[in-house]
Amino acid sequence: MELNEFRADLLNRAIARASVDGMFTADAFMAEVADLLIGAEEVGSLDLLSFSGSGRGNKSLAVHGYDRDDHDMSVSLVVMRYVGDPELPTINYSDAATRLKALVQYLGEALSGDFLIDREPATPEYQLAQTLRELAFRTGDDAISRFRLYLVTDAVLSVRAKAIEASEINGIPVDFHIWDMQRFLQVHQSGQGREPLELDLREWGVPGVPALKVADGAGDVTTYLAAMPGGLLASLYRQHGSRLLEGNVRSFLTIRGKINKGIRETITKDPGHFLAYNNGISATASSVEFVDGSIHGITDLQIVNGGQTTASLFYARHGGRNVSLDDVFVQMKLVVVSPDEAREMVPRISRFANSQNAVREDDFFSNSPFHVRMEDLSKRLLAPAKAGVNYQSKWYYERTRGQYLNERNKRTLAEQKKFEAEFPRAQMITKTDAAKYVVAWEQAPHLVSGGAQKNFKGFASLVADKFVQQPEAFNENYYKRLVGKAILFSAVRSAISKADWYEAGYLANLTAYAVAKLSLEISKDERAKSFDLIRIWDNQGVSEPVLNEAVTIARLALDVLTSEDRLVVNVTEWAKREAAWKRLAAIRYELSDAFILDSLPTRTNASGQKAVTVRDRFDPEISERRHVNDVGEHAWKAVRSYLGEHSLLSNSEQRCLREVIPTPTRMLDLDVARELLRIYVKAVNNGYKE
Repeated sequence: MELNEFRADLLNRAIARASVDGMFTADAFMAEVADLLIGAEEVGSLDLLSFSGSGRGNKSLAVHGYDRDDHDMSVSLVVMRYVGDPELPTINYSDAATRLKALVQYLGEALSGDFLIDREPATPEYQLAQTLRELAFRTGDDAISRFRLYLVTDAVLSVRAKAIEASEINGIPVDFHIWDMQRFLQVHQSGQGREPLELDLREWGVPGVPALKVADGAGDVTTYLAAMPGGLLASLYRQHGSRLLEGNVRSFLTIRGKINKGIRETITKDPGHFLAYNNGISATASSVEFVDGSIHGITDLQIVNGGQTTASLFYARHGGRNVSLDDVFVQMKLVVVSPDEAREMVPRISRFANSQNAVREDDFFSNSPFHVRMEDLSKRLLAPAKAGVNYQSKWYYERTRGQYLNERNKRTLAEQKKFEAEFPRAQMITKTDAAKYVVAWEQAPHLVSGGAQKNFKGFASLVADKFVQQPEAFNENYYKRLVGKAILFSAVRSAISKADWYEAGYLANLTAYAVAKLSLEISKDERAKSFDLIRIWDNQGVSEPVLNEAVTIARLALDVLTSEDRLVVNVTEWAKREAAWKRLAAIRYELSDAFILDSLPTRTNASGQKAVTVRDRFDPEISERRHVNDVGEHAWKAVRSYLGEHSLLSNSEQRCLREVIPTPTRMLDLDVARELLRIYVKAVNNGYKE
């Protein structure tokens, strides 16, 4: 894919999102690139906001996204520069530095408290500033380790632009990262869907790490066995944080207690025997610079086992501790896998490396049986055609990152169009999407609000054991209901964004909370027991009564999330707390009569298909008399004959049909016209072929 094509596609998606969610195109672009940054594993999640203003001395301030990594205690902040022109714009060093300076200025005023003076406390930017200031005062394990400041743009960085050097603020290291269209494209085109880390170990004060090189029996991978200096491993984690951890390991790594007790005792009391006592780490890489028996450089280092060891070494020197790691060495098995093989091989290596640990096969690696089955079902099940469309399509389940685009791009242009007709891009569900839909419906919106990684862990705990115990339950109907949840979630999000009470902010949180509360009330109300997500699959859409109910509930959720007595000032942080969900769940609520009526079982016709109604068959915008006339005398005779032959015609219906057989010369009574249309639909539902 060419750069211009990639950018045009991204901007088109932003325009579509802006239309659906009722937001500015620039904010929609920010939401799109936030998804890309999360997919590239640069951040675990991003709380989005839109602020540009001025501060002390009329200096420019700006911020558009925030994330805090609980594993390495780093904080990421994002600022956007959106142009939106059809032609590809260029951004030079001065432009980039100016925009990042506005973000630095915002961060500085947030930490000093100046930003909180004479501003509206209810705004997202105020609450974020409060959160940052509170984090800055934390000590020990909870102290901020690093600020990562990002500039994202729909422009391309000038080839002459130089890197922006790292700095400090309040004694905390600050890194700068510019993501332009070229960088996003490179990640998009990479086999792994993320940007590989290029590590030159000599830059970290070591001449190299001595290692034993071993080729496996199959000859397709090379393994290195080494004793990694503990200080080096801790420094790498401090600089790069969770990016060193393979995705599944990062999702399931516990952060409780920060430092493993046994590891701490060994480090402090017997560091020289750490190598003997500790199980070490297992890692993968795409290439290694190996010179004279030592590893000098590693490309795309991913720790697949030993995340707790790595994090514990980092925390041993974090938060003001002065623990020496000079005598600590960690055994490392480093497996080099080519980029072409990494997509399938790395998850397998990770799975087997963790076979005795908390990260198990049922913890939902991309090649786990659950995801394989969902992918298979997605490629077999035809979705019902939407109204006004005369062909059926499918919902694509993306089991591995970038799978949809890779499968599309390997085809010719004509085949790509055919692929997109069969699997429209709007009908793609990723693993993390599925987790969001399922966990929200299973009434845990606080996990959904916590970001993709935390939510995916919740997804695994909800579904993994069930799949092991009852794999047969994960059948076609399960997948149809999963798609139903996807359609519902997206439709509710769009409906909330268009509600007259909605003001920009917290849309993702409100959607998750509304869906969860709706699910809870359905489960509690005996009158709604017939509600079935398969109906949403059948209609490929959500009925108006269901959407109205969800929007009403979302208004309650907004009151809970923004209430004056919330336990956390920052609304997005409050939404991540189970206490927030419990507060909404406890509110007494009664489903409307319209929702209950809409939930009644769908009537079926004689063929077992959904029964046609008069409104389905005849446009309500056109008069009943016109419809009767358009059917015509010949068709009315056929209807009478069909119903008579099948003993389905009552005497009153026979009299009614005489009003149109032969064609009347006078205007029909309106009640007669309505009854005739009912008779016609009765015939259709009993097998009459039009």
